[in-house]
Amino acid sequence: EKAFARTMQYLRFYQAELAANQDKICPAFTYADIEKNKQNNKISAILSLEGGEAIESDLERISFFYEQGVRMLSLTWNHGNALADGVLAPQKGGLTSLGKRAVQNMEKMGMILDVSHLSDAGFYEVAHLMQKPFIASHSNARAICDHPRNLTDAQLQIMREIGGYVGLNFYPPFVAQKESVGTEDLLRQLLYLLDKAGEDAVGFGTDFDGIDKMPYDMRGVEDMTIFLERLEKELGPTLLQKVCEENFLRVTKKIWKDT
Repeated sequence: EKAFARTMQYLRFYQAELAANQDKICPAFTYADIEKNKQNNKISAILSLEGGEAIESDLERISFFYEQGVRMLSLTWNHGNALADGVLAPQKGGLTSLGKRAVQNMEKMGMILDVSHLSDAGFYEVAHLMQKPFIASHSNARAICDHPRNLTDAQLQIMREIGGYVGLNFYPPFVAQKESVGTEDLLRQLLYLLDKAGEDAVGFGTDFDGIDKMPYDMRGVEDMTIFLERLEKELGPTLLQKVCEENFLRVTKKIWKDT
C-alpha cells in the first residue's frame, strides 16, 4: 500500500501545481484537449506513471488512475513487480499473468503503454499482445550504446512496424559508452533511431526530471533551443517538426479515446 499512498501524494501535488499555474499549463485527457490548449497558447500536461508498483495486485486501480487523469503507464521501473520484470531484474522474466491482463485493460481504455524500463522478454510479450501502438518514452539504441535500458535493432524494427514511438534519452550512460558525452553523441543516437525505427516513430524523451548527469555541453531544458538549431541544420525543418511534436501526437491520437 506504500506505493499507492505515495502515488496519491504525487497526484495531489500535481493537481495543486496545475491549479496554481493554470494560466500557462492545462491537463490533457483527450487529443482534442491538446489541440484546444495549443490554440489557447497553453502547455498540455499529460499525467503518466513510471512503474506499476501502485497498481500492486489490483487491476481496478488502472481504471481508478485513468479516472484521475493518468493517460500513460510503464509497467515497471528497473526491477520486478506484480506486473512484470524490469530491465535489471535478475531473473529477466517477462509479464506476469496479471501484467498481461493489465496490458489488455490499458489497450481497451485507451491508455498509452510505455515499455521503457521493461525487460526484453516483456517487450516482446507486449508486442505480441497489443493491436494498437505502444511507446518507449525514454530509451536509446543498444547498437550505439550497449545498455539494457536501450532498444535492440530488432525492437526498433518492431516500433517501426507497429507505428510506435521512441523518445531519445539524454542521460549520458544511455547515449554513448565513453567518459565524456555531448550533444554530437545525442545527434548520433537520434540519426540511428531515425534510420532503424523510421522518421515517423522518433522524438524526445529527455529524462531531464530523472537524471543526475547531463551531456557536458548542455545544462538542461534551457539549452534545448541551441540543440534544436543544430538539429534543424542536420534534419531540415519538416523532419525536425516530426521529431519535436508530430510523431508523439500521432501516437497519442491513435491510442487515446475521444472522450
